[in-house]
Amino acid sequence: MEDVINIIVIFKINNLTKSTDEEMNRISNDKMTIDDFAIKKVIGKGSYGKVLLVIKNDDKKIYAMKVLKKKNMIKRNQVEHIKTERRIMELIDHPFIIKLKYAFQNEKKLYLVMDYCPGGELFFHIQRVNRFNEDA
Repeated sequence: MEDVINIIVIFKINNLTKSTDEEMNRISNDKMTIDDFAIKKVIGKGSYGKVLLVIKNDDKKIYAMKVLKKKNMIKRNQVEHIKTERRIMELIDHPFIIKLKYAFQNEKKLYLVMDYCPGGELFFHIQRVNRFNEDA
């Protein structure tokens, strides 16, 4: 089963350049802004931005919002990487991969809103235990 999933992911990643603007705009909403969310707290920080725990004002659903500063991405030549990350999160449909729900931007920042998955980053847990046993 894992091999099938890997093949699907590789196929989708290899075909990212074939995605159309229409596909990219499927989850984008030019009318959505940061004001559509109530920020609860910072749940992660990185060199490009931070991840916030937010609640969408209209439906009260909890999300994680990745906020990226455009200036930092341009300065570090990461624009294409971020575009690819967005496309992958948008295209992949798998229970173990976070799905992008909304994407929008303003003059200075990009916002990627995804399902909130409590429990921390997988990388942190792998570092802590070195290797997961089958039950984990």
